[in-house]
Amino acid sequence: MRKKIVLTAVVMCLLGLTCLCLGGCKNDGGNNTMWFETPTKKVLHSQKPGSRTSYTVYMAADEKEGCQAVLKYQFVTGPIEIEVAQPENKDGDKLGVEVFAEGYVQTTYAEPFFTDKDLVGITVAYPDGLKPVEKDLIIPSNEATPFYILFDSEDAKAGDYCTEFIVKANGEVIDSGKITVHIWNFSMPKTRTMTAVSDLSAYCIAKTEKIEGEKVTEMYVRYYEFLLDHNICAYSLPYDILDGRVDRFLDDPRVTQFRVPYSDDDTIRAYYAKLSQKEEWLKKAYFYPLDEPADADAYNRLRAAGARLESLFPGYRMVVPFFIDPEIGDEDGIDYAEEYMNIWCPKLFCFDDKNIYSETLMKTKTPFGKRMLEMKERGDDLWWYVCWEPGDPYANLYVNMEGVKNRSIFWQAELYGVNGFLYWSSNYWDRISNPWEDANTVNDLSPFVYGDGSLLYSGRQVGVDGPCSSLRLEAVRDGIDDYELIVLAKQAGASDAQIKKIVNIVAKSITDYSTKDDDIVRARRELAKIIEKSKKG
Repeated sequence: MRKKIVLTAVVMCLLGLTCLCLGGCKNDGGNNTMWFETPTKKVLHSQKPGSRTSYTVYMAADEKEGCQAVLKYQFVTGPIEIEVAQPENKDGDKLGVEVFAEGYVQTTYAEPFFTDKDLVGITVAYPDGLKPVEKDLIIPSNEATPFYILFDSEDAKAGDYCTEFIVKANGEVIDSGKITVHIWNFSMPKTRTMTAVSDLSAYCIAKTEKIEGEKVTEMYVRYYEFLLDHNICAYSLPYDILDGRVDRFLDDPRVTQFRVPYSDDDTIRAYYAKLSQKEEWLKKAYFYPLDEPADADAYNRLRAAGARLESLFPGYRMVVPFFIDPEIGDEDGIDYAEEYMNIWCPKLFCFDDKNIYSETLMKTKTPFGKRMLEMKERGDDLWWYVCWEPGDPYANLYVNMEGVKNRSIFWQAELYGVNGFLYWSSNYWDRISNPWEDANTVNDLSPFVYGDGSLLYSGRQVGVDGPCSSLRLEAVRDGIDDYELIVLAKQAGASDAQIKKIVNIVAKSITDYSTKDDDIVRARRELAKIIEKSKKG
């Protein structure tokens, strides 16, 4: 049984006015209000108070899921304390809980990333980074201020667990809201079905955390573990494959993939000799020798890499993300790479044929999505990726994009048979000095793309010895768990028609998807009904 955890924050308000509601504030649109939102809702400071004065979180055992409590206070003076005890069931069992403040960054809507004429040109502060709830935190008057509440159901029994989000002033409760965490009667597996990989830059860790030497390796391990906790495997292991210290990561069931360095012949042979000692190690290994081939020369390098690996690393797996399909003689890039590629990784928008095929290929080739499924049917993996593009109308991981869009990528994956997600970096801070203040990480490509290649935040600036999460990183973890619910529902006997009907609540294609946060909650519950019914049977 876990010990009781009480999280307390002291919040100082800006106004030097007398508190108008020290007996308990009501969510009635008055001066001081509190309400709850889904975890995907990105709460702008201008948001009007919502109607939820209580909230229920639905989740499996061995899962993490959250919600948000939002304060919009106008007339309160003095310190405010926030308390959230561990949720407890009728038997006294408890769940883990953490509460985070949300950091805001300035963003501007711009074409072609957003095409809504009413938005283009508008600058808005968006929430993203999750940081500790500091003492003496200043909450601006009359601005919606959200707190992210994360629940951990590790080893939890099924049933309801209750707690409250409590706000105090001068030791007295001025606001409170009940939170119920409902745990379904099944667990998430330790190894998730959906593969997710991303680069993790030791250089950016050292630069932003201002450390060097062995401390960089130690911090890299913390960041690596943090990504694993969010269902993401960094490309590079914390230690070289030949280093004995790496074995515990090779054995970790959460580590589903790792990149093998594309090195000299002898080193690659040595990597194979070690990894082939255990079949499960070998299955996790992949090569990533080049990126985004765009012409015949690049595709020739891809083929040469595959031919080389055939002799050095039998049974190799290779991923080469692509978004251009050049015509190469009588073939196209896909035909040209087919012999050597076994992890296909197109950019998400390629599943609209017009974005990948020339006019000639549109007339002569099988639809792109069908060709990718044919590759998967022969035993290949099918991943996809996003980066600084595509923008609207496609889903991406932009800071200033609705959270439901960030998360819907993993529902869309089910529609196209995609079983993996590649994101080029989780901490690309090379061109910025402080991710908490500047989210324009790829300013060399565009001044209007925010958060690209940066799902993590450096903890140094907010008093944390390690990384901090973001709303988008939580959406990725949750989206991968959503995908797992689909897998579990299939295993429980759900028909293809049932699955499609439920997935369509969230997404019908890569351009037709819901923007309603509650739709993901509803679809998850529908999947859970199928899984729970099979457990009772």
